[in-house]
Amino acid sequence: MLKVAFAALAMLSLAGCANLQKAYETVTEAKVPAKTIIVAANAFDGLKVTAKNYIAYCTPVPAPAGCDDAVIRTKLIPAINSGTVARNSLEEFLATHPGELGDKGLYDALTSANSTISAVVAAYKG
Repeated sequence: MLKVAFAALAMLSLAGCANLQKAYETVTEAKVPAKTIIVAANAFDGLKVTAKNYIAYCTPVPAPAGCDDAVIRTKLIPAINSGTVARNSLEEFLATHPGELGDKGLYDALTSANSTISAVVAAYKG
């Protein structure tokens, strides 16, 4: 009886490993449709302009109301930079691979940048 229980436990453990491997492959091999990428890239372009305008508005000394240099340095500029890299990489991929699905990791980086910029602008609109 103990051998049967151990064998069943071993089988469940192996099944868990297979499920974990399948989940890992799903995440690492995920792809995004071109139309979805284009929408996110266009949204980023608009948000990037807004973010740069916010930085330009906040640059004069003394800083106008609603500006936070720490947020600009730690959140806004990194979001602009990572979003730009992701958008450029995705657009280059779409241009060289028309009709193919784009990388989900880059898409996630782009949408994360969009979310960060939107949140900063909303919180510090002055």
